[in-house]
Order: sequence, then C-alpha cells, then structure tokens
Amino acid sequence: MSHETAGDADRRVRRATSPSFVPTHGGTRWQRLRTFLWTGKAKVLLGIVGLLVLGRLALPWILKSVINDRLANMDGYTGRVLDVDVSLLRGAYVLDDLRIERVDEDVRVPFVEAERIDVSLEWLALFQGSVVAEIVAEHPVLNFVNGASGQNGEGNDWRDTVDDLVPITINHFAVHDGEVHYRDFGSRPTVDLVAADLEVEATGLSTQQEETGRRLPAHVEVSARVQRSGRLRATIDLDPWQERPTFDLALALERLPARELNRFLRAYAWVDAEGGDFFCYSEISSRRGNFQGYVKPMVEHLDLVEWGEHGDVVNVIADLVVQLVVDLFENHGTDRFATRVNVSGSFDQPGVSALQAVVGVLRNTFIEAFEHGLERGPSSWRPDRSPPPVD
Repeated sequence: MSHETAGDADRRVRRATSPSFVPTHGGTRWQRLRTFLWTGKAKVLLGIVGLLVLGRLALPWILKSVINDRLANMDGYTGRVLDVDVSLLRGAYVLDDLRIERVDEDVRVPFVEAERIDVSLEWLALFQGSVVAEIVAEHPVLNFVNGASGQNGEGNDWRDTVDDLVPITINHFAVHDGEVHYRDFGSRPTVDLVAADLEVEATGLSTQQEETGRRLPAHVEVSARVQRSGRLRATIDLDPWQERPTFDLALALERLPARELNRFLRAYAWVDAEGGDFFCYSEISSRRGNFQGYVKPMVEHLDLVEWGEHGDVVNVIADLVVQLVVDLFENHGTDRFATRVNVSGSFDQPGVSALQAVVGVLRNTFIEAFEHGLERGPSSWRPDRSPPPVD
C-alpha cells in the first residue's frame, strides 16, 4: 500500500499541467489537444493556416489594386473596377462594374461598361492537360462615338490590356445581354444605332492549326437585335494566332424596319422613311490582312413620301428625289431596291467600287433581282421571311 504525501500530490498536478508534459496513456481528448497545441509542429501549422486565411482575405483587395493600376495607365483611356470577388474552388475571379473611358476628349459615354466579367480556369481543358481561361461578360456595353470628340478604340493596344487582366491564354469567350452603340452627338438629330440583346460564343481561341488540321481553328457565333426589330446573325471562323487578321465572316441582317433608321437617315441623308424593310448580307474572307468578299444591301417596299406631311422643305424635296430614284430602279416584280458590291484590299487600304454599286443596282432592276440570303454561307441559314414583330 503506497502512501502519497501532500508534496507528492502537488508535484504530480504541476507535472500534468506543464506545457512540456505529454501523457503516455490515459487523459482526456482536451488534455491531448491542449498538449499538442503547445508543440512546435502545431505552432508552425497554425501559423501557415493563419497566413492562408489572411492571404485569402487580402487577395481581392490586391487583385483590385493591380487591375485598377493597369486600367489607369492605358494609352488615351482610363478605367476602373469597383470590386473583385475571388473563388479559389473554381479557380476564378469576378470583376464587378468595369468602366473604361477616354481621358483626352470630352465624350458623354464611356467606351466600355460591364456589370460583371467572370474569369475562370476552363476545367475541361485542364483535365486534358491545357491551362487556359474562359471569360463570361454579363451585360457589357460598347460605345463607338463619331465626331471630333469621338471614340473608336484607336490609340491603345487592347491585346496588351486583355493580357494584363487575364495572364493566361483565353480559350472560351462569351457575352450575354450585350449592347454595341454607334452614336453621333454632333449630328442633327443625334444618332444612336444599337445592336442589343447581343450574344457571343467564341470557342477554340487557344487552338492552333496543327491541333485540329483546320486552317481556321477558332469559331465565333454572334446574334443580336438591331434597333427594336432587326435580326442580326454572324459566324466567324478565324486563326487567332496570326498577327494579321485571318478569318472567314458570314453576316446577315434581316427585316429591319426602315422607320427605325429615321434619325440616322435624317442626319446623313435628309430623308424620312414611312415604310419598308432593310436587309443586308455579306461574306468576307481575310488572309493575313488582305481580304475579299461582297456586301449585298437591299430594301423592300420602301416608302419615303407621305402625302400631306409637313416639314423642312429640304427634307421634303430629298424624300421626293430619293423616292423617285428608288421607284425607277427597283425591281418591280419584287418591289426590291438592291445592289451587290465586291470589296477587296487590305485593312490599311480597303477598296470599294462606286461604279460596281451602280452596276449592281442596274442588274437588280433590269436583269435579275438579287435574292435574299448568303451565297456561300452556312447552309442552315435561311432568309427570314417571318412577319415583323408586333410591339
């Protein structure tokens, strides 16, 4: 039978509660955890976890500062984002409320606005061994402005700007609910042509010819509503790795009511449309900056004159003159005024023949009416013969 003195009990308690005491058996879980937390390994582990937490909390602020610094130092433009969100699980970051505007001109609207831009790793490509990015832009707005104080994007190398914002190769790019505007604040009346409800889907942007065997490995699909009622569709096959533009473009704009172009027509042609629909078809191929193709615009049932209307004398006379020309040179079997113009040259020196445009009008009038649709484009495209939507 053992006898424990008061001094022995006191020493046993002090030893059990000492930081250096590690029990060999027994004890509660709390005692074992408390003991582990006092070891050197635990302190190192806790330090690493703390640094990771602090880094995660600081990462959005760091990214925002870096991105805003890059956007503030573009040539002729400046920009900012209001917030940056980070998702480590998705390998993504999100730019909220992007805005880019001219700095050397008094322009009423920014060049680029976007509510949200999501930049993330493309996981399917990652599983296949490629580290590439995908970008999804929600409700971006692009404003081209004509005039002395205009903006068209010239002056800045936007490829460098994109590289600053997305440091890895982009493979997939999408736009949802976008808008592109052509504005002229100096014209009378002011002009605002818009392609709204813009949807863009671009795939294979990181793909090279050798990987697919195709000369143009990337593909882009575009659709939009022009003004209130016109329907725009376009496809582009391209080689994004070429320094000079290399692509095949097919574009169709169909059933745009001429009345919806009246501000544009009054500003630049001094005429008003009372009725009629506008169409335009085009296919252009470019190889290393040299292009060739055609543009085929047409208007059906155009009516410029409303008898008894009152207005500026110049506008009324212009309406009468243009209506007379259209009536004389439209194809009377289809009530269609159209032409077809070949375009060719380089992007530095494009070439369009005015004489060929006149010959096209005469051919449509006296020989054979130009038909709706593309001549070589996607076989799935059919001319839009549906009635215009009702507001």
